[in-house]
Amino acid sequence: MKGEVRQSLISLLREPVPDLDRIIPFFISRYNAVYGDPSALRWDVTKEDWQRYEFLGDRVLSLTIAQALFVHHDAILSEGAMTEILAGIVSNRTLGALARTHPSFRLLVPLAFGESVVYGDRIAAGAFEAFVGALYCEIGFDDVAVFLTALFAGQLLACVPCTNPKGLLQEYFQKRGFHPPVYSEKKREGPDHRPLFAVAVRLNDGRVFEGSGPSLAEAERMAAAAALDYIRKNP
Repeated sequence: MKGEVRQSLISLLREPVPDLDRIIPFFISRYNAVYGDPSALRWDVTKEDWQRYEFLGDRVLSLTIAQALFVHHDAILSEGAMTEILAGIVSNRTLGALARTHPSFRLLVPLAFGESVVYGDRIAAGAFEAFVGALYCEIGFDDVAVFLTALFAGQLLACVPCTNPKGLLQEYFQKRGFHPPVYSEKKREGPDHRPLFAVAVRLNDGRVFEGSGPSLAEAERMAAAAALDYIRKNP
């Protein structure tokens, strides 16, 4: 790809919340213009090359998620825990579910696989992995890793045990360029030797979550944990 096209693709991939339904059509139109039929609406790549990209993309995806798990500062994970989480995130089921929420996924399946509107998890997962492999060949590992880490942030958040919910919540919003959560003390009850604090945390979209505890810090931690629990269920 030409330099300006490559940079435009990198800019899309580096958005705090990547939009697959913008990224995929952009990639396909530019790829087809250089390597295939510019008028093709779907990825114009041979079945053999698609499978070679799939092989490569599977390794790039696995390495990226493994790296994210290894360096995750909120919890030190054992080899067994990392293996289990990795297998869940890169599974056909997870990637198939991702495909079902983004109509543009079908554009990644060459016509050699048929003209179905909806594909099973195996083909959908293979399409995403082939896409990742082609991206890696075009722009290298670093930018692809940034894209994948942001794309799967919700799954990582849901799978990694949380020992510091305030820090994790702060990081989640900072990485997306949003305003940080705001904490406010709502009330304090009980005697001085056994107080009970209630705290609310307001997110950038106005949602408010509350927590309580025997100290202000613990109440803030519980409020952050409640907010994280919501985000895990609504990534």
